[in-house]
Amino acid sequence: MVMHNARYRSTAVLFLLARGMQATARRLFAAARRLQTGLDRRRAAAAAFNDFGTMSERDLLDIGLTQADLNRVAWGASDQHKRAV
Repeated sequence: MVMHNARYRSTAVLFLLARGMQATARRLFAAARRLQTGLDRRRAAAAAFNDFGTMSERDLLDIGLTQADLNRVAWGASDQHKRAV
């Protein structure tokens, strides 16, 4: 019986190694997804800053923004909480 257990020990080790590698791959995939989401948000904010940079102070006031609002709006915040008050 001892010989039977020793015969499949290397298979069990390989199975545990494969499970560990699969868990690591899942963690890396989740980290890559978070990084991609952050880069997408950063790209969108840069585009918004570029658009806001071409507008005059009067144009910004026409759409209801001031210079103080630009950073918040470019990163995706809304004015919904201000309108409800």
